[in-house]
Amino acid sequence: MSRNKFSMIRTGLMAAATVVVGASAANAAGFYIQEQSVRGLGSAFSGSTTTLNDASTVYFNPAGMTQLPGLQAQAGVHVIIPDSKVKDTGTTAGTAAGLPLGGSSGNPYDATPVPNGFVTYQATNNLWLGLGVTAPFGLASDYGSTWFGRFDSTKTELAVIDVQPTIAYKINDQWSIGGGMNIQHASANLQNNVVLGAGVEGNSKLSGDDFGYGYSLGIQYKPWESTTFGLSYKSEVHHELDGDIEVKLLSGATVAAATSGGSAKLNTPDHLTLGGAHKVTDRLTLQGQATWFGWSNFDQIQAVRDSGAVASTVQQNYQNTWAFAVGAEYMVNDAWTVRGGLQFDETPTTDEFRTSRTPDGDRTWVSLGATYGLNDKIDLDMAATYIDVEDGTINVARGNGTMTADTEGSVGILALGMTYKF
Repeated sequence: MSRNKFSMIRTGLMAAATVVVGASAANAAGFYIQEQSVRGLGSAFSGSTTTLNDASTVYFNPAGMTQLPGLQAQAGVHVIIPDSKVKDTGTTAGTAAGLPLGGSSGNPYDATPVPNGFVTYQATNNLWLGLGVTAPFGLASDYGSTWFGRFDSTKTELAVIDVQPTIAYKINDQWSIGGGMNIQHASANLQNNVVLGAGVEGNSKLSGDDFGYGYSLGIQYKPWESTTFGLSYKSEVHHELDGDIEVKLLSGATVAAATSGGSAKLNTPDHLTLGGAHKVTDRLTLQGQATWFGWSNFDQIQAVRDSGAVASTVQQNYQNTWAFAVGAEYMVNDAWTVRGGLQFDETPTTDEFRTSRTPDGDRTWVSLGATYGLNDKIDLDMAATYIDVEDGTINVARGNGTMTADTEGSVGILALGMTYKF
C-alpha cells in the first residue's frame, strides 16, 4: 500500500473517531459499546446471534448473513445520553501538598451519536460476502481541571474504529458458518492532574494511537424451521498506543524533564455468545442469549517512556463478566414488527480498583423497538433503551492522598436505522 493511500485511510478513520469518541463508559460494560444494531437494541440484544435478519448480523454473528438474499445495505445511529455523578465521601488527594480539594463532578458526559454501517451480498446460492464499520469500544468524559477527583482523571477520550470484511457459507438448510477479520484503529487521550511539589500542580496527558487485528467467527443451526441456535466469538485485539507523555504546569508551561515520547498497551476483551430463538406462532418469536466477556486481560494502564522507563501505572484489574438477555418479537402485520427485551450486564470493575474514568456498575436494560417496512426495498428501524447503573464506590490512592467517592448513573439511548434491499 502506498504511503498516500495509507494516510488517506488513517485520516478517514480518525475523522470517524471524532464522531464516535463521545460514547461513554456508562452505556455498556467497561468500555464496550454494544450498540451496533438498531434492531438488536430494540430487544436488548436478546437475539443478536439468531434473529437479526438484517445486515448488522455481520458484527454479531457472521453466519446470519446466509438469511439475507441479494444485496443489502444498512446504516444506523444510536444517540447515547448518559447521566453520571461522583460524590465526594472524604477525598484527601492533593491537600497534603497544600492544594485545594476542588468542587463537584457534575455530569462529565454529553449526549453523543454513535453511527455504524453494514453491507451484505449473496454471491452464490451458498456464499455471502459482507462488510461492517463500527465503533465497538470507547470512552469519553470531561470533568474539568478543578474538581475533587482531578488527580484521578480530568479528561478521557478513547475511540476504537473497527472495519470487518466478512464471509459466510450455507452448508445446508440447517447449518451456516461465517467469519471475518477485524481491522481496528485505536486512539486515546488520557489526562489527569498531578502534584509536582508543595503547592504546585500540573496536568499529565498520555496520547497515542495504533492499528490492531483480530477475528470474528459465527455458527447458526436450525434443527427445525421454527427454532434457531447461534454461537459467535470475537477475539481480543492487542493495541500498542504509540504517542506522547506530556506534563505541563497549570500555567501551560511544559515540564521538559517529564515530557517525552511514550506508549501504553490496550487489550480489548474477547467475547463468546450463545443464543436461541423459537417461533411460538407465525407472528411471535421468543429469544434469549448469554455472553461471556474476557475482561481480565485489561489489568492496568501503564505509560512507558521511549527510554523504557515506566512513567506511571494505574491498576484496573478488570474481572471476566457475563451478560444475559431475554426478549420477544411480534409481527403486527405485513408492515410492522415490534420487539422488546431485558438485559442484565455485569461490570468488570471492582470496588478496590474502580476509577472515575469508568465509574461503572452492573447494568439493567429495558428496551423497546419496532421495524416498519416502508416498501419491498426499504425497512426503517427505531429503538429506545433505559439502562440503570448500579451505585458503586471509588477508593484509590491519588495525588499524595486518596480519592474516596460514591458513584451513581443511568443512560438513555434513542436509535434510528434504515435498510435498503437492492
